[in-house]
Amino acid sequence: MSNAGVFFDNLKRTIFTSINTSMPAKILSFDESSGKAKIQPLFKVKEVGQVPQSLPPIENVPTLKQKYRVNGGAVETYLPVYSPGDTVLVVFCQRAIDDAQSGHNVFPGTSRMFSIQDAVIVGVFN
Repeated sequence: MSNAGVFFDNLKRTIFTSINTSMPAKILSFDESSGKAKIQPLFKVKEVGQVPQSLPPIENVPTLKQKYRVNGGAVETYLPVYSPGDTVLVVFCQRAIDDAQSGHNVFPGTSRMFSIQDAVIVGVFN
């Protein structure tokens, strides 16, 4: 492969490994009143020539509420409850979610994209 081919393969790999989409994580703590958790991502990262490193814990990760209709009754919203040790699936939003959680149409004023700081818990594995 040419030097240019190697360069572009490395560039592509660097870009792709910096985009967070989803990953499993372990619940470290869960605040039921706020619906937010502290999580430990379960994938490690590795720099060339280095040993794999754990990602740092992520704090204040929101959990998605779910809406249900039970036996034809009214639609009710429920917040899942997690316990330390639960393995969950976390997704990372395309843009910063700080202002968008209000439910209003917002301009994400930061350039943050696919960041682990914009994690949302979508469900539990176990």
